[in-house]
Amino acid sequence: MKVLIIAFGNPDNVLSLSKHLGEKTDLTVMYVVSGDKFKQGIFDLDIRSLPNGLTIDENEVKKFLPKEIVSYIGDTFKFRFLKTPSRKFIHKKEGLLNYKIIKESSRFINDEKYDIIHFNGTSGFLLYLLKHLKADKRVWTLHDYKSHSGEENYSGDLLNKIYTKFNIHHVQHYYHLKKEFIKHFEVNDNTVDNVYSGVFDVYNSFVPRKIKLPEKYVLFFGRMSKYKGLDVLMNAFDKVKYELDDHYLVVAGEGSIPKELEGKEKVIYINKYLSPSELVYLVKNCKFVIAPYTDSTHSGVIMTAYNFNKPVIASMVGGMSEVVLNNKTGLLFTNGDVDELADQLYYLCHDSAKLNELSENVKEFCTLGKINWDSNVNKQLEVYQKEINIEEDKIEKSPDQ
Repeated sequence: MKVLIIAFGNPDNVLSLSKHLGEKTDLTVMYVVSGDKFKQGIFDLDIRSLPNGLTIDENEVKKFLPKEIVSYIGDTFKFRFLKTPSRKFIHKKEGLLNYKIIKESSRFINDEKYDIIHFNGTSGFLLYLLKHLKADKRVWTLHDYKSHSGEENYSGDLLNKIYTKFNIHHVQHYYHLKKEFIKHFEVNDNTVDNVYSGVFDVYNSFVPRKIKLPEKYVLFFGRMSKYKGLDVLMNAFDKVKYELDDHYLVVAGEGSIPKELEGKEKVIYINKYLSPSELVYLVKNCKFVIAPYTDSTHSGVIMTAYNFNKPVIASMVGGMSEVVLNNKTGLLFTNGDVDELADQLYYLCHDSAKLNELSENVKEFCTLGKINWDSNVNKQLEVYQKEINIEEDKIEKSPDQ
């Protein structure tokens, strides 16, 4: 099966999926990028000298990827860039050129005759690609079916609704999100499948870069945003921080930290973009990870923590309970319940035997449970094959045949 993944973001997820998918199919991954930098997740790429248009030369592509990523990819799949002059798909100066580049690149992609084109993530450019790519066998993974609290994007939400009207099959990472997606966009449930993500093992390619920290700490990491529930975590930590002996809380990631949460005792802030090597060090050396989100879709934080066998304390929102198994791979608390979260912080910081048990369970869950890569790649291939079969049936039943 010849597959093309066209990705707009989520490189931690996409590269990890592609590594395992590429071992079972003929896979090409194409990243749509714009401007001078592409900075998201595991990528912090300087693309100033990357030419506009489709770059397919393997040696040229490697110039823009970290050596760790090149090593991780190996020969399991082909990697390409599609660069547009502007990040805005409609732009007063560069919009026409954006459109022209997508149209010309689509001709080349069509000539490659892929069995399946799998869009991963969302962008205004997806509208152009859906218009010009001829393949009827298309799959789309949308990570956030609606905007998070504090990140409202009405034009983006409208575009996503428009995309669901195309002839396209949908993938959601949690069963809960599959149901919510169907209800939110009013699509046929036969057009949506649940395929779990495995752990983000792309991070294993990076050597940890040491950061000076206390020996014992618990970790909150990721982009700072309202829906992440940092205020809930801070209030819970305040209740028990003097009872946690020499444990500290590390809060790491880009974004604005509310002023009322700054300067907290026993809290260490690393308020910046974390390089992959820095993130690897932080996660590998923490006791456990906290994901106190107030609303959520798919959590890359959990899949990163699990890659290093770290248990997770998470709020019961979205489909979190599908991947954080309460009292087995982590602990779940009622959304927004500060007292319950405080009790769980105290419990795991003081019970090393329980913490070790949870860590062993995480390891087993990742290799034998529903998030193991082998079974989820097979599930993804089943989704592809289903689309191929549907299109073949349409051709056979066509009155013109």
